[in-house]
Amino acid sequence: MKPTRKPQLAEPPRSTRRAPPPARKRGTSAFSQPATTHIQIRKILVPTDFSQASLGALRYAVDFAGRFDASICLVHVVEPASFVNDVGNVPLLGSDREIANKLHHKLVMLARKEVGPLTPVNPLVCIGKPFHEIARVARTVDADLILIATQGRSGLKRAFLGSTAERVVRHAPCPVLVVREKKRDSGWHFPSYA
Repeated sequence: MKPTRKPQLAEPPRSTRRAPPPARKRGTSAFSQPATTHIQIRKILVPTDFSQASLGALRYAVDFAGRFDASICLVHVVEPASFVNDVGNVPLLGSDREIANKLHHKLVMLARKEVGPLTPVNPLVCIGKPFHEIARVARTVDADLILIATQGRSGLKRAFLGSTAERVVRHAPCPVLVVREKKRDSGWHFPSYA
C-alpha cells in the first residue's frame, strides 16, 4: 500500500483590489477640498516711481491688502546723481535729502488718494539703487509680498536700462508679484477672485 498524504488546504486567493476611497459628497473633487496650509500676507511692499504702471500695481496692492487684512509699505527710491550719470560732481536743483523730503510728501498724497482709510500705509523714501533699496526695505519691514510694476521694455531699451523688476525678483527676500499693464485698450484689468 502506498502511503497516503494528508490533503493540504489551499490558501484563499489574495485579493489585489484596494479598499475603496472614502466617500465624497456628490459634485466635489480632490482639488475642491480645503487646503491644510494657509497663506498669510500681513505686509505688502509696493515700489512706485509715480508712473501709470506703478499706480496700477498700487491698485492691485490695495485689493490684496483688503482681502488679506494687510498693511502697505509704499516705497520710492531716489537714485543719486552719481548713480544716474556716473559723475559725482553734477550740480543739482537740490540735495538728495531735499528731493527725498518733497517726494515723501508726494507719497503721502498718493496714499491718501488711492488707499482707503482702513488700510494702514507706511510711505517711505530711500536713496540708492532701486533694486537694492527695495530688497533692503523688504528685509527691514519683514514684507510678506512685493508687488511691483513692469514697463514691459524689450530689446535695446531693456539691455541699456536694465529691468528693476527683474533685479528685485532676483534679490528679494520674499515672493514678488510683477504686474504688467495690458496695452490693448489702455486700461487695467483686475482679476476676479470670487
